[in-house]
Amino acid sequence: MPDCKKCDTMPLPLPRHGRLYIWPPVAHTGGKIIAEIRKSGHDVINNVTVSTLYTDFDIATLPHVMQALNNVLLPEEMADTKALIMDSTTEPGVDDIARVTSLYAIHARIGASWLVDVLSESRLRSVFQPIFAASNLKTPFSHECLIRAVDSQGNIIAPDRLFGAASSAELVFQLDRAARAANVRNAHAAGIDNIFINFTPSSIYDPNSCLRSTLQIIDDCGFDRSKVVFEVIETEKIHSTDHLRAILKSYRDSGFRVALDDVGSGYSTLNMLSQLQPDIIKIDRELIDYVDQDIYKQAIVSKLIDLAKQIGIEVVAEGVERQAELDFLLHHKVDYIQGFLLGRPAPTRFGANNNA
Repeated sequence: MPDCKKCDTMPLPLPRHGRLYIWPPVAHTGGKIIAEIRKSGHDVINNVTVSTLYTDFDIATLPHVMQALNNVLLPEEMADTKALIMDSTTEPGVDDIARVTSLYAIHARIGASWLVDVLSESRLRSVFQPIFAASNLKTPFSHECLIRAVDSQGNIIAPDRLFGAASSAELVFQLDRAARAANVRNAHAAGIDNIFINFTPSSIYDPNSCLRSTLQIIDDCGFDRSKVVFEVIETEKIHSTDHLRAILKSYRDSGFRVALDDVGSGYSTLNMLSQLQPDIIKIDRELIDYVDQDIYKQAIVSKLIDLAKQIGIEVVAEGVERQAELDFLLHHKVDYIQGFLLGRPAPTRFGANNNA
């Protein structure tokens, strides 16, 4: 099985001196770029024949140039203008094509240099939230692995900031892959052997190559594959159900189970049930919130549980924070419960050195 170079390759650090090549989408945008670069005190060469601009820079001035361009260009122009950083005055060759990105991504990557440091220095951490079987609310059935990170001063970086920066800087592939690996290793170190691992489908091109390193780590840690559930997140961003079906098939063929998150949050996830046929679904936490007091939520949640049971899918209700919510779900025979009422995320397994 081949490696995935996109997932496993970190971006090169910015050179101390180099050349920034720019390919604007239209002449009007090119004119704004030329004017702004010259205003910042840099020379810019305009090769009209191949619609290419370039300017030489050093590491101290490049962030200022990129910020100036970000100030004058529309967001759409930043995203549509292609760019490439070279560490010399050599013209780009065929091997450099894969590194061509957008001005927006380069600007974001400069601002997210801390994220590159987090990944390069393996500063990803995990917390684990217990998931309980409805028949046993004392001992967890499993734990969901939730990624965190620490900055250079040891402060916690929230996942929203992590993945927001990764998305802007085009580092989602690298972060998602690193998060999966860190969660597996950290769960193993914490003595947890039954886990849910989140993954973003948009960060996987070819499951046979993109997932190779994750599967190897799972085997190296000695996990029973039948006790590992891969949980699809960000279902609203899925553009190809066929692609996601191929990913889930790859997981299943490898002996894992798969779960679909946030079911009930929109028509898309309901439509996906028949197409993806997951082993487990997680009911959207918005439907669980005060379900005991909302007849509309009650109708939807009860029907989801009944539907899942009819087609052999297990159901997790997540976001349970109140006893009345738990009572309603138990009455309607949900399979599993997850939420602050029973256990909060912690860096150790439930019941081990924590007060969850």
